[in-house]
Amino acid sequence: MNVLHQPIILIFTRYYLPAYKAGGPVRSLANLVTALGSTYDIRIVCFDRDLGSNQCYSNIEVGQWQKQGNAMIRYASPHELGFSFCRKMLLDTKPDMIYLNSLFDRAFSIKPLLALGCGRDTPILLTPRGELSSGALSLKPWRKRLFFNVARVSRLYNNVHWHGCSKPEAELIQRRFSPELSQIFMASDLPEANQPTLQRTAIKQPGKLRIVLAARISPVKNMLAAIRIAGQLTGVVEFDLLGPLEDKDYWADCQRQIALCSPNIIVRYLGEIEHQELHALLHGYDVMLLPTLGENFGHAIIEALDASLPVVISDQTPWRKLEQSGVGFDLPLEDEAAFLRALVKYQAMNESDMVLVRDACQRYVVEWRKSNTDLDDYRKMFNSVIASR
Repeated sequence: MNVLHQPIILIFTRYYLPAYKAGGPVRSLANLVTALGSTYDIRIVCFDRDLGSNQCYSNIEVGQWQKQGNAMIRYASPHELGFSFCRKMLLDTKPDMIYLNSLFDRAFSIKPLLALGCGRDTPILLTPRGELSSGALSLKPWRKRLFFNVARVSRLYNNVHWHGCSKPEAELIQRRFSPELSQIFMASDLPEANQPTLQRTAIKQPGKLRIVLAARISPVKNMLAAIRIAGQLTGVVEFDLLGPLEDKDYWADCQRQIALCSPNIIVRYLGEIEHQELHALLHGYDVMLLPTLGENFGHAIIEALDASLPVVISDQTPWRKLEQSGVGFDLPLEDEAAFLRALVKYQAMNESDMVLVRDACQRYVVEWRKSNTDLDDYRKMFNSVIASR
């Protein structure tokens, strides 16, 4: 009896399960594997430790392939991450397609791209994961300008296919690299499955506001601006920061800003939160504040909305026209006064007002899922890239 060959997709990504500190990209890939791991033979090469950790994961075997869920995983130790390792992964798996999940990651994108022939032998699909947003490019800009100049002169990405996780990201890819139309695809990141709506125990009081920011402590998440904005509120304000400490120097700046807040503003850093705990925690707040410099998707945003939390975010994400839907605000980064006005609006609400907003958030998420979680987009993208070989 003939066994149908499942196309082999070799994925390079710095972090994968059981990682959780690296945030959205891990969830995106995990959800993709859950959804399509029975259609494709998915092999994942990743680091053997989580973001910021010096210890490898427990209960894994470093140096050999192992089954996890719907994928085979190869956890790599730091000393392995070279060109010969990338070539060995190609020989081990003989993939039909290679999927890179970063533009700037030297070990898990640039080295594999160079070692594996830049897409000339085995087709390569690359997703920048928000790295092309104007906010992200504003961090260490001279290095990135140099990188783009070298890439252009060397024609490094001429044979690469591109995955934009939103229409704005696809447009940024087109402007920066000018690929042929057949080389660029758009498929939205896959969110978590529907989460239960939990009972809220606290009643919303006018003049009081409970704010949450769930993200890595990193300049791209713009936590410093969030503290500065929330620090201008009057009344009773609780502002909790959830997420791994990625940049210690940046956190020191945040702590200095926290010290400038008046006594009515209580800012707490609650540390790292495992993903499975986040949904329940979000039900203890009134609003999420995230003036991010750039997101290609923003899992924390959809997770907040799914927990019936309105969001006050920057306009540097795919989540736009939120005010029209009654579920929040997407605002220009330079207009911090607009962020403050949005928070004041929610602070003034009573429980009856907030119930209407929470209901709108639930309706929004239901409609978004219906319109944006089409697995056919991924199947068409993968099959087209594989067929280009």
